[in-house]
Amino acid sequence: MARRLTLKQHFEDAELRVQRAQRRLDRQREAIAALERADRDTTKAKRYLRIFEKALAIHVADRDRLAKRLADRN
Repeated sequence: MARRLTLKQHFEDAELRVQRAQRRLDRQREAIAALERADRDTTKAKRYLRIFEKALAIHVADRDRLAKRLADRN
């Protein structure tokens, strides 16, 4: 039987996704900086960075939507 998550649990999961996405974004920025210091091509790395930025924005919006729903309940 599938476990039913509460709204608070959904919010907590969303917060974890935001944190993971932020760490991924930070690592990608560090990788780009390292590539630039080594005078290497950063085209693909910057493409991934844009993807990671969009993913983070989606996760933040989801977390904020859940936070609003939680606040509206109180």
